Amino acid sequence: MTDDAFPADRLNRILVAVETIEESLGVLARKQALTRDEYRADSDSRDIVERWFVKVTEASIDIAEELAKHERGTPPRSNPESMRVPGELDILTAETTDEMAQAARFRNVLSHTYGNIIDHDVVYNALQDLERYRTFVVEVREYLNSIGALDD
Repeated sequence: MTDDAFPADRLNRILVAVETIEESLGVLARKQALTRDEYRADSDSRDIVERWFVKVTEASIDIAEELAKHERGTPPRSNPESMRVPGELDILTAETTDEMAQAARFRNVLSHTYGNIIDHDVVYNALQDLERYRTFVVEVREYLNSIGALDD
C-alpha cells in the first residue's frame, strides 16, 4: 500500500458515494417489506428496486476505483475487477470481495436487460440480502481510518 496522503478530491468522491450507498440502502430496505408476489406484480416497485440496485453498486464501484487509483495509480479495467482490487490490497475481506464482485456483475445484468428478460426472483432474492453493501462501507471506512484519511 502507498504511504502517500489520500487526496482530498478522491476522499470527497468516496464520501459522496458512501452517502449514495446509505440512501440507496434506505430505499431498498423499505422495499424489503414486499412479499415476493407483491414484488412480481408491481412493475413500479420492480423498477425502483432495479434502479436503486444500479445506483448502490455504481457508487460501490466508484469507491473501489478511487481506492485502486490511490494504491496502484491506475483504474481497473472492468467493474468486477474494480471490486476485486480492494481485496487484493487487503482493504476488503475475501468474502466481501467475492460478494461485491458478484454485485458488480449483477449491476451489469440490470443495466443491460429490461422487461421480462430480467429474472425478478433473482432481484427479489438480492433485495432480501443487502448486507454485502453495509459490510463494504464498514470495511472501506476501517481502511480510511487506518490510513488517517478521516482524521480531519
